[in-house]
Amino acid sequence: MKKIAIFGSRHKSEQATPIKALILKLEEAGTPLYIERKFFNFLEQDLDFHPAVCGVIDTLPEHIDYVICMGGDGTFLRTAHHIGISQIPILGVNTGRLGFLTDVDCHEASELITHLLEGNYTIETRSLLEIQLGDNPPAYALNEAAILKRETGSMIRVNAYLNEDYLAAYDADGLIVATPSGSTAYSLSGNGPIIVPSCKTFVLTPIAPHSLNMRPLVVPDDMEIRLEVDTRNRNYLLALDGKTATLPYDTSVILRRAPHDLKMIRLRPHSFAETLRRKLMWGAAVRE
Repeated sequence: MKKIAIFGSRHKSEQATPIKALILKLEEAGTPLYIERKFFNFLEQDLDFHPAVCGVIDTLPEHIDYVICMGGDGTFLRTAHHIGISQIPILGVNTGRLGFLTDVDCHEASELITHLLEGNYTIETRSLLEIQLGDNPPAYALNEAAILKRETGSMIRVNAYLNEDYLAAYDADGLIVATPSGSTAYSLSGNGPIIVPSCKTFVLTPIAPHSLNMRPLVVPDDMEIRLEVDTRNRNYLLALDGKTATLPYDTSVILRRAPHDLKMIRLRPHSFAETLRRKLMWGAAVRE
């Protein structure tokens, strides 16, 4: 019997019924369940729901076969960090607003979950960024790594190198390096291009650049990107999928494609074009 770990976040009361229905469907199938501690406490305390579990977990056990994430894109990114290098397939169940990364809506999840239990699904792989800071162990990001200024006044300068070939100095509020998955996230708000997830590329998107000739740049993902920061402050912010850390100004950031991918479960035929139309209103008529 396949073992499933469930991660989630707090939800609105109207989503309680489909959440319970999905978990009960897994229980009825005899699926061994392991539920994230914070999500388990939410189920018990807020929803008065007491699922039968094999374990309440803080991190992902090694023996898990599938991961189900119940939330929005933020919860999906947090769950992807729990998966790390294990490449355990993840199913995203959207209980948020946009849910661009998730596969199914919570109201249809209990009906479609049979496909997962019967092995009737496909796997879509998404590339990850590997981030190296000095001699520290590498970190990973699904969407993007962003260098950001700390103070609200002056800009920072980010010197960018591609395979040790000097590219440019970005005088801006920051610089985003995004994967194709992240091209519809933070990078998009900086007028970065939308990239089909199967493309083997990264995009460098400046944040509020000082110069009009600094525009987003798409590069092959077999390139190593090195970023060096010059700032009046003695430190800057590095954000990985929205989680930030403060770094000394002389800390170089090296980015490359990770040697492993994230495996996303698709319970039905998936079309990126259809996702763009449905969730980003791509090509929708602005007037009748």
